[in-house]
Amino acid sequence: MRTLLRHVAVAAFLALLTGPVNAQFFSETNHPELEWFDIETEHFTITYHTGLDAFAQRVANISEEVYGPITSLYAFEPAGKPRILCRDVDDMNRSAFYPTTNTIDFWATGITHDFDLRGAKTDWVRNILTHEFTHLVNTQTGRKMSGRMQGLYLQTFLYQAENRREDVTTGFPNAIASVIYPSEIAPPWFTEGTAQYMAAGAQYDVWDSHRDMILRQALLNDSMLTYDEMGVFGAKTGLGFENVYDHGYGLTLHIVNEYGEQSLRDLFRAMKPGWRYDFNGALESVLGKDGQALYDDWKSALRERYELQKAARTDRMVEGDLVFDDGYMNLHPRWSPEGDRIAFLTNAGSDYGRTALMVYTLEDSSKKAIGGARTAFDWHSSGDRLVYTNRSQPNKQGSRYWDLYAATISDSSGLTAWQTAKAKVGLSAAMPSRFERLTQDGRAAHPGYSPDESSLVYVHNRGGTNNLAVLDIETGASRSLTQFDDGTQIHTPDWSPDGSRIAFSIFTPDGDRSIGVMPADGEDWSYLVSSFATDRDPRWTPDGKGLVFASDQDGIFDLFHLDLESGIVHRITRVLGGALSPDVRASDGQIAFSHYGATGYEIRTIDGQGVWEQMPAGTFSTDRAAPLAAEAPPAMDTKAYETAFMGFSISPRIALDVGKLKGGFYLFSSEALGKQTMWVQGLLSHDRDLELFASYEYKGWKPTIYLNAFRVTHHVEEDIFDRDRDGRVFSRNFSLNGASLGMRRQLGTGSTIDFHADYNRFGNSVDQSRFNGQNRGVVGATFLNGINLAFSYHYNTTPPAIRSDISPTGGRDIFFRYNRHFDFFLKGFEPNTTIVIEQFQNFFYNEVSLDWNEYLKGPGETAIGLRLFGGWMSDGVNDEGADGYFDFRLGGLPLMKGYTFFSLEGSRAAMIRGAWSLPLWRGINKQTGPLYSNQFYASLYGGMGRAWDGTPDDDLLERGWKKDAGIQFRYDANLFYDYPARLSFDIAYGFDNVPLTEVGESLEKSGLKLYFTMLFGFFPTVGATP
Repeated sequence: MRTLLRHVAVAAFLALLTGPVNAQFFSETNHPELEWFDIETEHFTITYHTGLDAFAQRVANISEEVYGPITSLYAFEPAGKPRILCRDVDDMNRSAFYPTTNTIDFWATGITHDFDLRGAKTDWVRNILTHEFTHLVNTQTGRKMSGRMQGLYLQTFLYQAENRREDVTTGFPNAIASVIYPSEIAPPWFTEGTAQYMAAGAQYDVWDSHRDMILRQALLNDSMLTYDEMGVFGAKTGLGFENVYDHGYGLTLHIVNEYGEQSLRDLFRAMKPGWRYDFNGALESVLGKDGQALYDDWKSALRERYELQKAARTDRMVEGDLVFDDGYMNLHPRWSPEGDRIAFLTNAGSDYGRTALMVYTLEDSSKKAIGGARTAFDWHSSGDRLVYTNRSQPNKQGSRYWDLYAATISDSSGLTAWQTAKAKVGLSAAMPSRFERLTQDGRAAHPGYSPDESSLVYVHNRGGTNNLAVLDIETGASRSLTQFDDGTQIHTPDWSPDGSRIAFSIFTPDGDRSIGVMPADGEDWSYLVSSFATDRDPRWTPDGKGLVFASDQDGIFDLFHLDLESGIVHRITRVLGGALSPDVRASDGQIAFSHYGATGYEIRTIDGQGVWEQMPAGTFSTDRAAPLAAEAPPAMDTKAYETAFMGFSISPRIALDVGKLKGGFYLFSSEALGKQTMWVQGLLSHDRDLELFASYEYKGWKPTIYLNAFRVTHHVEEDIFDRDRDGRVFSRNFSLNGASLGMRRQLGTGSTIDFHADYNRFGNSVDQSRFNGQNRGVVGATFLNGINLAFSYHYNTTPPAIRSDISPTGGRDIFFRYNRHFDFFLKGFEPNTTIVIEQFQNFFYNEVSLDWNEYLKGPGETAIGLRLFGGWMSDGVNDEGADGYFDFRLGGLPLMKGYTFFSLEGSRAAMIRGAWSLPLWRGINKQTGPLYSNQFYASLYGGMGRAWDGTPDDDLLERGWKKDAGIQFRYDANLFYDYPARLSFDIAYGFDNVPLTEVGESLEKSGLKLYFTMLFGFFPTVGATP
């Protein structure tokens, strides 16, 4: 009967581990509070929610403007109207395109507030919308299969032998592989490069000084991505990701300049043949050269240009003195009131752009970490308090917004022991007393104190537009200073020393980024600094008579000083990278600034005058009126959104399972807003072995309601003589059916609770006859009817990092589960009846389990992992009638790999394991055919565990503590440029004897075991126990 359990486990594995990748993003946070509406244009459906009326009207107009140029370039029009979903439920931007559903997901927050690797040279709404629509069109131009087909999945499953278990026909999987041959194949440098290029007539992104700064520094410091590295996003820092965009845009422009715009279309089309998986083939057929030769030509041209630019500056460079360069995001330096410290944002110690606030003391180079923070911030005059922006924990609606916080530097108090314990398991988001939250759902960024420190000026983000606002610190009341509704973006407001004016960086949709100024009482604003270039990051001089700012007058960002009385502007720096975000020390005018150097943004200081070259008159306009508001086009008709399903996307599957070749599919469909989704997977063999799994989710309420169902059938050909029954068994047919109805809700960042009820019905039938072949027939019975009520809690705090999947160095992953089982298990058959009537034995019992993984940083580049697992079932399951059917299984791929899955079983289970992982080869960065190699790790592990029943038989059956150890090799790669390929190979050894199934059996040491997986992610540990 344990064969049945195997099929449940495999069905779950197929659903969770080998399922389709790159499905459309739908957040775990539901928003039933929102009302949704539609705007129908000639070519698009714009769907938006309450509060985005003006934004949606802009999107509707822009989408029609760009439709013609993009579709003309690629000679392709999407089938049906693309739907553009406009959202504003978090202060972040997750805009993306989904070709299989013909959808663009457009988030109404500009990306430049907390992503300083991009500038702001063009209208961000036009930029991102055109970018995503270009993706939607050109990727389909090169599609190999139907528009509803993601690709072909190829899979295999091998199973561990259970030699001592006659009741187990097939063990648990010890080798699982799943790969995809995708419908769309192109390297990300090209897909992102073409999306940034867009098309003539719809070019709302440009090669600006910001992009040139990143590429120039990469080339001059010999840190450019290689051609192979440009082909994947995998195993890169956030700067590496941006380099794929940056380099890709640059190389795409090179292609257009050398071969013409139409070559972009031709390259996508050249990838249509089903046999072509290498983009080099497309390049050779269209351009006459492969990727490496193209890259070399481009790089050579870049080197010539950048070396000339360098030579023109080298003898006159004024870069200041380096203060701090750990990490690649060191931003917004601010002098302390005393002038002995600099506070700034840094991502030191992080692979990505998650920044924290740090205070750096110049005298002894000591550093004090304050906590996570975003955007510009400000000091209090006491020198002991900082006001800053951070993204808050989810509010009652599940949204995460920017809020203003204050931190007291000298206060070292932490959480109480009880608060710390709750925080460890995700049940508390309490802050230590040194932090004070100043706004609730403020959507506030870039705070700055007024001179009397009674108020804070900040940037308010909402509906795709920024406005200036002022917060009264004592009352908590806010008032708006501006009333933009056209997509205007504002950064870094700064109050003048006399409190009369506020300077700020502003980008209006019809212009470039410039510096504005307005009276502090909120009257009309005007331009204080504007030019043909990008002017940004204003800071008043301490005496209020001048303004220091950044500008890219000659294609490189430098710092400048404006004398407000005379209007004369002087250059302060002449750098090769880029000088941004200045701040002036009150005592002597020294300037701290952020400089883009060889490895990213670094903090530097310079004498207040620096090079002090007067700029030619007329370079900057220092007194220009604000532009008149453009007249909005007539509003398009709006109607209430009606539920619309996006059709089905389907991908075929071919699997080798139990030695049988099977065919199947993955099918996915969703309602346009993601409030309803359906996913079905199936496999069928020639002899009618069937595995069918279906899932439906409803997200129209706060908790997600889901319904899962499965059916599995399995046929075993036996041809066994049963002398005791004077008969012959030809085959056995196993059938498993089940359904689960539940609800799931995200509690906070990383924590989820789940309640569900399951019904399972398992049975089998036997094809049998007498020895003489007479009376052959099929006899069937139900082995199990079970109802299960379950609660689970999952909490994960593993921070994102290059190695967080292959070898995490921090965080924890906790899975707790409680089940109440009502199982009716086959006991026998009623005697003396002419029909088969089953007799069932009731097993009503409780089950509790806890799976805890803790990840720690080890010496050097190594990592340490600790895992604790414990499980308990109430005594009812130890009845002989259960025959161990309901037990925990502690062996095999999910847990103790030195033992087979069914060899360690009992109603009690405990395990402790440790692992030490180390890199064998980081940064392989090599493309070989369709496979790109990222990194290669090894992990040494070992542990001990025990599964037992708590009965006298435990000692007789050798159910004591068992030990094992092993080594795992992990290989991180990408397949066909975009798809993760995570391979692992285990050699494990069980040191102890395998528990006996009955008294008197011979003892047998577990010995050597081998495992292999090739999946889209490494095999999970937490919660993977069947």
